[in-house]
Amino acid sequence: MKIKGITIRVPPLLLAATIFFAAMCAMTFGSTNDPIYVYLCVPLCVILIGLPLWLTYTSEKQILLDTPKYHSHAKLVRAHQLSSSMKGNIVIVEGKILKVTGLMMSKPAYLIQDPTGQVVVKRFAFPDPLVGVGANVEVLGRVYSKMTNADSLYINAMTIKPISTFREVEEEVKPEPEKIKIKKLNL
Repeated sequence: MKIKGITIRVPPLLLAATIFFAAMCAMTFGSTNDPIYVYLCVPLCVILIGLPLWLTYTSEKQILLDTPKYHSHAKLVRAHQLSSSMKGNIVIVEGKILKVTGLMMSKPAYLIQDPTGQVVVKRFAFPDPLVGVGANVEVLGRVYSKMTNADSLYINAMTIKPISTFREVEEEVKPEPEKIKIKKLNL
């Protein structure tokens, strides 16, 4: 469904849970003829569907407003260049989607491979347009790591857009580490 140019989708698992809840309320109302089940069920079903859609809409609206600003400051990197010192930085990663998970709850996670390695990309809601396995994509997002394991970096994506070709990335030249001289003390 599109609202003011922003595409939002109902997660399949949420839709199934709402239908199950509505069916249970309808069966209970049918067996007891007590109108309280209708008075409670209808507003609760509206809230079950409406609240996640409203949260998704407001999040996507904010992302749509912020994307040009973040895109101008983002740095194009490859998977092997990501390090724990980059946590919190806005980056652009290009690659091919190898695996997609989390579609039932509308929280997709993508395994993206570029010529140098792989990186996990997570998103709050389905991207627009939808992309699947085998698509070449450009991801704009912020680098994060799990609290339990600082080495497992992932990208929290703002946008995931299909592209036709990959751009060249300038490799940073790391200076040689300075040699440390240690004096030996005779005591």
